[in-house]
Amino acid sequence: MKDPKNRPLVYVVTGIIAIGAALYFMTLDTSIFDWFILGMGIVSVFKGVQEYLEMHGGLAAFTKRNGKSGPDVKAPDDKA
Repeated sequence: MKDPKNRPLVYVVTGIIAIGAALYFMTLDTSIFDWFILGMGIVSVFKGVQEYLEMHGGLAAFTKRNGKSGPDVKAPDDKA
């Protein structure tokens, strides 16, 4: 893949497709391979979310963007 910014999106989309396919095939007739596909889909979605958060500064940066305090932001002192 030439653009690493698209990698998390590819992981999430393929994971969702794998989870959907596994759940569909489980309704027809369950085998051990359906469980493997389901597991791979879950891991793929997890890996995609993990890489997305690494690229954008983690959960602390995500909460700071929304106006909440993160671990690097100091709370105001009451001793003023």
